[in-house]
Amino acid sequence: MLHAARALVVALLAVLIAVAPVAARTAAGPGSTTLTPAVAGQALSTAKVVIIVGATHGETSHYRDIADSAYAEAVQWSSNVVKVYSPYATWTAVQSAVAGASVVLYLGHGNGWPSPYTYDPNYTTKDGFGLNASAGNGDYNNAYYGEPYIRQLAFAPNAVVLLNHLCYASGNSEPGKPAPTTSVAMQRADNYAAAFLQAGARAVIAEGHGSVNGIIRDLFSTHQTVADLWRNQNGYHGNEFSFQSTRNPSYTALMDPDSPGSGFYRSLVGNPDLRTEAVTGVPYTPTDTAPDAIVSPGAATVAAGGSSVTLYDDPGLTSPDTSLSDGTAVRIETIAQGDPVATPTAAYVRDLNGWRAGWVAPTSLAPQDSAGPQLWALDGNRSITPNGDGNADALALAVTFSEDVSWSVQVRDVWDVLFQAQGTGNQATIAWDMKVAGATIGDGTYTLDIHAEDEWGNNDLESRALLFVDTAMVFRQSGGDRYATAAMISASNFSPGVPVVYVATGSNFP
Repeated sequence: MLHAARALVVALLAVLIAVAPVAARTAAGPGSTTLTPAVAGQALSTAKVVIIVGATHGETSHYRDIADSAYAEAVQWSSNVVKVYSPYATWTAVQSAVAGASVVLYLGHGNGWPSPYTYDPNYTTKDGFGLNASAGNGDYNNAYYGEPYIRQLAFAPNAVVLLNHLCYASGNSEPGKPAPTTSVAMQRADNYAAAFLQAGARAVIAEGHGSVNGIIRDLFSTHQTVADLWRNQNGYHGNEFSFQSTRNPSYTALMDPDSPGSGFYRSLVGNPDLRTEAVTGVPYTPTDTAPDAIVSPGAATVAAGGSSVTLYDDPGLTSPDTSLSDGTAVRIETIAQGDPVATPTAAYVRDLNGWRAGWVAPTSLAPQDSAGPQLWALDGNRSITPNGDGNADALALAVTFSEDVSWSVQVRDVWDVLFQAQGTGNQATIAWDMKVAGATIGDGTYTLDIHAEDEWGNNDLESRALLFVDTAMVFRQSGGDRYATAAMISASNFSPGVPVVYVATGSNFP
């Protein structure tokens, strides 16, 4: 099948690739590479990342460049990154490489269903990889390995599969072929993810045009659900809708077309509540612990053994001014270094709760929390449809911070603050009925601003996200067949015990 690349995106990616850092590498056989850490002593995850470039004819070289850019991102986070590139990307090589992988990226031809080609009920060549039929015989040496092969893959628990620049995988068509209807696009995205989920992956993200480097980075560096990660990428359009997977009914499919009903280049199928830390094991690193020694800028308390310490006007500590009592919280603004340079001789401090400032001996200070708070998680649907149907009518978000903070949240349009809330602690629940003065706000894009500060005067947290409001958004429901679909629609609109039941038959359809 033909590739799904756009000339503009190609040009932009070429620029990104040209400036991307590349870590040192050691060869691990034809077509694959393992990592030698680029920075000595760097703490990297051991979660396995596999990057595959299939045989894509004349586009293969370009796809290798895109894959190298993704590799440069991945090696900043993981010590276990493997490349399997055409002309050595055979099924045997790919199956071996993917074993135990937490993140798998595939670039190449996509062969999905529905399509203009012959239907195969076993999907033998569909919804999988387009790889090399044999090793070392060029980029036109192509064979398709569909669902029966994909189900043989052995992923790590909670693995995420990234399908980049494929036809069909996100619901799209091939270049030059008719654009799909929404129904066809839904089937394509659901079908393409099916075998990967059946093999043990827990989320399949298809990006038809955009880069996946941000997804790789966020899988290793943030704490959020994969649905929120998907929404937080630069290519998110806010035209999201979801439906129950037909191929794997315990999972959910999300799609975000360029515009409602067309341009199906972004999808996620799987468990939308899967968290990034479950995929890559990225640890939570609290920001409220004290460093081993004082830092500048930073925080400390006066440690004078029950007495006070003298503040001086000069770093030589020869001109006394005033004093600070034992236990006083201070901000360290600068540190004077001695010889050797690493030896501090004086610290300029400012009373955190007062006006006094001056130089003190470093030995009279006990280091305290010197890192600003971080946003660990922002969970919840930010595509709101306040139309009274009981589905996504209100804003309901859960925020997790890296330490106890004083926080505030504002929702704004271009001119005004429409909603605000504040509180303290390391978690916040944001709930709003989407109304101002009793009236539901209009359709559009709004900003959600989050501010948080800790008690030690460290750098404040300022974070911004987008809210998408569309009262007319359609939510589609589907089941395994027309009977299951009818039952699902009925259950979502009526409670048990209704006085009248209408029974219809589908046995004589059409």
